[in-house]
Amino acid sequence: MWPSPPDPPRLRYLRSLSGAADFAEKGKSGRFFRWLTGEADRGVPLVSPYGVAADGQGRVWVADMGVAAVHVIDLARRRVEYIVQAGNTFLVSPVGVALDLFRNMLYISDAGLNKVFVFDLDGRYIGERTGLAAFGRPAGLAVDAAGQLYVVDVVKSQVDIFSPDGGYLRSLKSAAPPDREFKLPSNVAVAADGSVFVVDSMNFRLEVFDAEGRSQRTIGLLGDVPGTFARPRGIALDADGHIYVADAVLDNVQIFDRDGKLLLFFGGRGKAAGEFSLPSGLFFDQFNRLYVADVYNQRIQVFQPMAVAK
Repeated sequence: MWPSPPDPPRLRYLRSLSGAADFAEKGKSGRFFRWLTGEADRGVPLVSPYGVAADGQGRVWVADMGVAAVHVIDLARRRVEYIVQAGNTFLVSPVGVALDLFRNMLYISDAGLNKVFVFDLDGRYIGERTGLAAFGRPAGLAVDAAGQLYVVDVVKSQVDIFSPDGGYLRSLKSAAPPDREFKLPSNVAVAADGSVFVVDSMNFRLEVFDAEGRSQRTIGLLGDVPGTFARPRGIALDADGHIYVADAVLDNVQIFDRDGKLLLFFGGRGKAAGEFSLPSGLFFDQFNRLYVADVYNQRIQVFQPMAVAK
């Protein structure tokens, strides 16, 4: 739990997921796995997990660049399935995943193919999302309460927004000084009130927009101590609206209030519970459980906030 005693605990570790091996029984090789291409008995561990999402009912989707697939980890049925292609196109470098549980949709961004694909939650391919022009390099994804999809385009330095039926709506661009331009944006999160938080990685900050797309403020600056960023990557908001940011260089997750005040941080380089090696994607499920993609440790760590601030 974090922080350490005598401070009251505010976050606890639940478990880690590493893929197919989580369900293997010692001395047995049962048929636990089914590739959505029809191949059986090919349980694959997490290799380079980046994006993560979960339905809160036991299914966890993990975009894995290392195996060019999305792992569908089903904790209730104790098995793993894999999404390896969209129609006739094989995935190359899936990095982002997002869920629209109300509309039964799964979104996957592929930075190698420069595409965003749409599936249903059972892995059946539906189509693509396209903007006014081809994506430069789609990365982080988010879905808001209205079902709108937000796609971070790293190369074009913007966030494209789509309606639930797939129509392009608009793009968010930085308006923060000094340059008023994103530098390698990576991920995005949307609050219940429609506020949008964009991880502006090489500006070492978050930029916050209101529901109408107006830039409001920035959070963070370059540094090597908690409250600053060295390489911010993943972002997610908990049920209380606190902002969680993974830093891939500091190997920690920092928690801020909506005004940018640091509330808590945890992590550090290592392999123990609550330690990280290049943390990236973050996600909160409907039960306020935090999923952290721990890339070089080849796992997803799951935590439960208890109370972040009084």
